[in-house]
Amino acid sequence: MSEPEVWSVIKYKPKEGCEDEFVQELKRLGTMMKENKPYDFLNTFIRLETGEFVQIARMPNLDALIDGQVQGLEWLDSVDHLLEKYENESRTESFSGFSVGE
Repeated sequence: MSEPEVWSVIKYKPKEGCEDEFVQELKRLGTMMKENKPYDFLNTFIRLETGEFVQIARMPNLDALIDGQVQGLEWLDSVDHLLEKYENESRTESFSGFSVGE
């Protein structure tokens, strides 16, 4: 039996006036995610009416998700100055989970 896919949803809130620069940084993140990946995955970004951006990613398994975490956190550190903090002082609101039944 194959491992279940892992989905992650990450929400970002750029500071007012930083939206265009943040979109460029999201494109850079997307490019980084494509480099040197020996597996298929899905990654897309959407913009909400609130001005927030959401990243939706599907990885083939938990190992693939963990594989990108260090690089993802380094990217997040590099865009910290563009982001508003959420109530809990976090730069993102996020959750991940395994696919269920197909």
